[in-house]
Amino acid sequence: MIAASGVARAGDPKAEQARAHFQQGDTYFKLEKYAPALQEFEQAYLAKQDPSFLYNIAQCHRLMGDRVEAIRFYKRYINDAQTAPNRPVAEKHIHDLEAAIEAEHLTGARPPPPVPVSPASPPAGGGTPTSPGTVVPPPSPPLALNAPPPPPQSDAVLTNSPGAPSPLEEHPIYTKWWFWTAIGGVVVTGVILALLVNRDPSCPSGRQCQ
Repeated sequence: MIAASGVARAGDPKAEQARAHFQQGDTYFKLEKYAPALQEFEQAYLAKQDPSFLYNIAQCHRLMGDRVEAIRFYKRYINDAQTAPNRPVAEKHIHDLEAAIEAEHLTGARPPPPVPVSPASPPAGGGTPTSPGTVVPPPSPPLALNAPPPPPQSDAVLTNSPGAPSPLEEHPIYTKWWFWTAIGGVVVTGVILALLVNRDPSCPSGRQCQ
């Protein structure tokens, strides 16, 4: 960027106005805020038609990526300031910008537009807003207020685990009453059979034979 030559003249309100716009534009330019700097340089040129403002305007267009407008104002600058010391610099900018435009037409490559980031919207019902790209876990299912009772236990007979005694093996068999009843019946039957076998067939019944 170049400063305007002979802008500030005593008693020239237009020159003072152009100088004020130039100084404000120079501040924006140093902060890399090229859009407001461009507006200030345009206002400075409207106040005072100094060719140096055209160069500064071209610089802002070039740095903002507007190649066509940058070429237009560089050419206007070298046309109005043919003896400017930075004329070769302006001509080089024109050559580089035209080559970039030609390459863009041949390849069709264009820089991708910036992706706008939408502001975070608060969730319904209040809560913390989520920023774009935040992965929100799905909400857990609500708990049932009237949960059904658990199913009743099965009536099936549970099998004994290995090593556990069987219900029939809890007491020895000789402690059962029916065991001794059966033993007594066997003994009585055996005595009767023994008497019948040893009875003398020649002895009348009802008598005791020797």
